[in-house]
Amino acid sequence: IQKILFTLISLSTMHRAKSLILSDSAFCTATASITDQEKTRSGGGGLPRRYSHFDLTSASSDNDPIIEAAKNFLSKECPELLTILENHYDQASARDRLVKIGRNVNATLRYSNEAIERKNRGETALMDIWSSEEEEIIIDIGSEVDRKMKTDASLQRLVRECKDLAQMLTSPTAKVPTVRYGRTGIQMPIVTLGCMRFQQSWNHGGKPIKSPEQLDQECQDNLVNILRHAIHCGVNHIETAQGYGCSEMQIGLALKTLFEEGVCRREDLIIQTKGGISSSTSKSDFKSSILQQIKRLGVDYIDLFSVHGLNTDDHYDWLFDHGEKGNLIEAVRELREAGKIRWIGFSTHAPAHVTKRAIESDAFDYLNLHHHFMGSYTASGDGDDETFQGNLGNIRLAHEHDMGVFIISPYDKGGRLYTPSHLSRELTLPEMEPMEYGSSWLWYHEHLHKGDKSAPVHTIVTGAARPSDLDQPVMAALRSVTDEAAEDFKVVRRRIQERKERVLGKDWAATWHVGLPNYSQSKKHGFQIGNMVWLYNTIRVFGMLDYAKDRYATLVGNSKKWNTEKTWKENVFAGGFHWMPGCGYDPAYDYSSDLKYVPEKNKARVLEAMKFVHEWCCPENSKSMALEAGADEKKEEDGEKKVVPLEWQAAYDMRPWTAFPERG
Repeated sequence: IQKILFTLISLSTMHRAKSLILSDSAFCTATASITDQEKTRSGGGGLPRRYSHFDLTSASSDNDPIIEAAKNFLSKECPELLTILENHYDQASARDRLVKIGRNVNATLRYSNEAIERKNRGETALMDIWSSEEEEIIIDIGSEVDRKMKTDASLQRLVRECKDLAQMLTSPTAKVPTVRYGRTGIQMPIVTLGCMRFQQSWNHGGKPIKSPEQLDQECQDNLVNILRHAIHCGVNHIETAQGYGCSEMQIGLALKTLFEEGVCRREDLIIQTKGGISSSTSKSDFKSSILQQIKRLGVDYIDLFSVHGLNTDDHYDWLFDHGEKGNLIEAVRELREAGKIRWIGFSTHAPAHVTKRAIESDAFDYLNLHHHFMGSYTASGDGDDETFQGNLGNIRLAHEHDMGVFIISPYDKGGRLYTPSHLSRELTLPEMEPMEYGSSWLWYHEHLHKGDKSAPVHTIVTGAARPSDLDQPVMAALRSVTDEAAEDFKVVRRRIQERKERVLGKDWAATWHVGLPNYSQSKKHGFQIGNMVWLYNTIRVFGMLDYAKDRYATLVGNSKKWNTEKTWKENVFAGGFHWMPGCGYDPAYDYSSDLKYVPEKNKARVLEAMKFVHEWCCPENSKSMALEAGADEKKEEDGEKKVVPLEWQAAYDMRPWTAFPERG
């Protein structure tokens, strides 16, 4: 019965295709473009067995053959987009789009080929990636027939997206939907332009960028084109911060250019910036700093101002009970009365209980926080028994206070969805890519939690380093209002939920969080146990190893700096700990007292989960790992190295090049 149901669901998606790409010449030409390059690189001699030799990282030198693969693919399946890109005013962005299309095709063909060949060798996936039901009953992962059907449907989805992109780039009416942003009454686009990835420098070291004369023209042109593309698509909410290096200054210059060109007017935009606070900040200091931010942006007022990083109870107290220095919230309120600020909010990386306290103050009109289908980043594992999903309870509470809800970093802290694992794609395709699923999960969030527990999300941010970074979020937003997208989402959500229960077990999936402390409860050692167990679940369910390694590396770094001779507060306010808080696993430590509130049935698995994450994600262990490869590609020098399963490896990277502020 399960096999029949799966087949029916798959066919309901596949029937939209008018012809099978796998039997079409487009498949052959796309593949040939890649394999011809491989023959050249390897000295000729027949078609290679695999397509994974390409370095698909952001600094890849292999973009040229990938672009040729994309051109061949488009020439057969979407020639209108190829023509548009060849004549586009921004040729750098046109090239980026070809890289992304080529990498998508490459990843889809590569996994299909390797899964089939693994099956032909009589092997199964490492680490029990697939349950027996998934491997044998629901879908034969390596069956050539099943794989080609799914690969075909996945490539047809890409064709649809390419056609949508062609329309989006040329149509002035393709605008992102808007929603009421809580009590602000602002009609907010459901996609926001985040401005922490396109500036020239973070200004954290070296010579800071303080004047226009210091700017690189290529960087500023890229920034202007990002804003131009965003406005064209209806993404008129621009969100930056004082802490984003020279972002505010560069935006101010870019807006001047766009206003002069007639691309938009000031009143067409929703401009938001954020400003941080500390124990030494006085009310007058804060007020003066905000005015400087507004000046750098080159505007007379800002629509939204956020207290940046309300991460601890101390931050809350500095706002509302700061003694002789003056309550910092009053500085913001006075600027609102003066017409310099229209609405007041806060952003947070806090434990759930701190965010709850800020919402309950009723001093804020909106908030920026993390909440994603994989977890709530630093708040994962927080909350009571019912709302342990990190910030779910806080989103419900914000709704009760009629606050706008802005989701931070859905594509990065929400799972590095721009570079998903093969496994995460296997769970979401052929209906949608992981990035579209992550977006849809948030846009449909209100419908996932109805009635008294309604939890609507209003906008999600895209931290664009280049214009093309807006393409997938915007196209997903445009599609999100269709019945087809809603049905596709239901299919994928059900598939993921069923996998969670199979891989983790129903009881663990429902109770893993109970009694787990994060750093705010671990006063002596600052252990982020809830986060570590969440990362374990994320790897097991989604195969997002690289994402987990990124997140866990921060905990390892914090562990090295944590000093048990100092107070909890001294450790938390040393450097930027409270932004990415918590310490990692200590193999020599006895966790018995830390797990005293964990159900007895879960204790052994909690310890197993922490050890698992430490072994797979600790930076020091990376050198002892090798990537799973074909039987003829095993290297003797791998020896006893821990082998990373194919499904846990990154399928592609949608960053064609290194973003400007990351170049050092």
